[in-house]
Amino acid sequence: MDWISHLLFGFALSTILLKDITRKEMSVVAVAALFPDLDTLWYHRSGLHSPLVLLALAMLFAIRYRAYFTPLLIGFWSHSGLDIFLFNNSNHTIQNLANNIVLNASKAQHIEYSMMKYTAADGIMLFYPFNSEKFSITLDEKSYAIIAGFIIVISIIAFVWFYLRRKPFGHFVRF
Repeated sequence: MDWISHLLFGFALSTILLKDITRKEMSVVAVAALFPDLDTLWYHRSGLHSPLVLLALAMLFAIRYRAYFTPLLIGFWSHSGLDIFLFNNSNHTIQNLANNIVLNASKAQHIEYSMMKYTAADGIMLFYPFNSEKFSITLDEKSYAIIAGFIIVISIIAFVWFYLRRKPFGHFVRF
């Protein structure tokens, strides 16, 4: 999944799971939701996507900043939760979409190749460092769209809930 969905999903989960989330904690969730993709610098979906490794990182950080343990863990694990889903591109959906935009079949094929090479993976190592086996749930175009729609809907609900939770009710101006 892309970085926007990682941010949205992390925000939605933190709004739902944390009672009174502050802006600082929201920032921690945002950074943590994007952090595992640092491994694109060496090998995407390395051990940095493992929930166990991310738990250990959150615990190390919590030694100094205890209040940020839960926001870190929500951000980290929301990333892993999304990255376990893989997109089945056997129908060349990416190439077809790109071709509609660039109107050049060879450029569209290159776009698809680049996206699949640099963003696609074969799952995440759930039990790393104890086991390097990768686990995944492969989705077709329709299922992937349903998951993306679900993320958007819960994000909108979370934004509205976050906004309404902050508004004081019953305080009206009297004339």
